[in-house]
Amino acid sequence: MELNDLVTRLWRGDDDALNRLQLMGAEAAPAVPALGDAVRQGGKRLRLDALAVLEGIGTEALPAVSALREAMHAADPDVSVAAANTLGAVGPGAVPGLIEDLCHADWRVRYAACLALGAIGATAHDAVPELVRCVEDPWEEVRNRAVWALGEIGDHAALEPLTKLFGHAEGSMALRITETFARLGSQERSVGDLLRERLSMSDEDLTLSAARALLELRFHEEAAVWALIMLLEHRDRDVRLEAILILADAESKAAPAIPALLAARVDDDEEIRSFATVAISKIRPEYLSA
Repeated sequence: MELNDLVTRLWRGDDDALNRLQLMGAEAAPAVPALGDAVRQGGKRLRLDALAVLEGIGTEALPAVSALREAMHAADPDVSVAAANTLGAVGPGAVPGLIEDLCHADWRVRYAACLALGAIGATAHDAVPELVRCVEDPWEEVRNRAVWALGEIGDHAALEPLTKLFGHAEGSMALRITETFARLGSQERSVGDLLRERLSMSDEDLTLSAARALLELRFHEEAAVWALIMLLEHRDRDVRLEAILILADAESKAAPAIPALLAARVDDDEEIRSFATVAISKIRPEYLSA
């Protein structure tokens, strides 16, 4: 079936045409101009369908960047996010325009630009200075997504400003920065010291995230393990499960947790018992046969 015919059928809302075009991937690149027109002119369904095909085309969809950016500016959040994901698939060729969009007056556009740049990853390193500025954006959604994008890009130029911000960050922002430190694989001792300060029972989610990051970065590992041991007595089963999973991933470094994990093997919750058994098998398997 000819490509032009598939695009025509796509305009008519033909699901089979959409599936065929998506399966073609980069082979559908000759249809990029027509798909760009669909993004600009179509109703919501056609726009989303065209964006899905362009995302599959990937870097060959670069000629449609202008149309994709217009769609990312759309008031409809579904269209905006889909366009951001597609720009992420287009890759480094989309970065200059996305850097401009980080300064857009509408916070939703700035958010979507952060989303796209994070999806592009390491080749979006030119956007790091502007993303660092977005870390102090007036909108929390933009701040959190900017921190996430910096972690996905993995440029250590973001480390110093994030370290300064982490000192007084709270809630979701503190969690995002903690996750980003782990992604960056920082070997800065100061980062480890800051993470250790967040091993507090007053915020169990942040304690879990900080402990995981410390174990991955190999800083203050003993303190991280003991913080997780304390969380094994938390009233929230999901917190206990997550603590067990992190201890399991730490393997032999989590040996001090064995007594608490053995106690967890007789917990009333079946899943807690099962996870504790798996954790022990990874940390000190000989205790299972003792």
